Amino acid sequence: MKTKISIILLFISLALLVIYGADVISSKVDSNDGKSGFLQLNEAIRGGVFGGGAVILSIIAFAISLKERSTLVAVLLFINGGLIIAGMIGLAAQGMEEGARVNSTLLGTTGLGILLIALGVAKIFLTRKK
Repeated sequence: MKTKISIILLFISLALLVIYGADVISSKVDSNDGKSGFLQLNEAIRGGVFGGGAVILSIIAFAISLKERSTLVAVLLFINGGLIIAGMIGLAAQGMEEGARVNSTLLGTTGLGILLIALGVAKIFLTRKK
């Protein structure tokens, strides 16, 4: 039961990350009120709700299934962390083209992606047969 709950939370997290990424990609055209993308949210709210929510759900899912053996939970943690890192690499590459500097938000968010991958690795090692 704990594994099923964790898998559901991780799929919700994955959906949030996909929606977040799609909204960022479609946010190239800004409106007059500072909102952008198909969700019409500003960057801080979009990142907090969708990005932060996805990370929090992933950590909760890891904690719930900590002692349960599940390869799918580990794989979903890898995917979620990889999506976050890939998105930050894409933003960094776009920023380099525009001449912007790498900021702390970019590094911090990449660190959260690395954290999720580390949790996936920990999940594998903590629940393997001895």
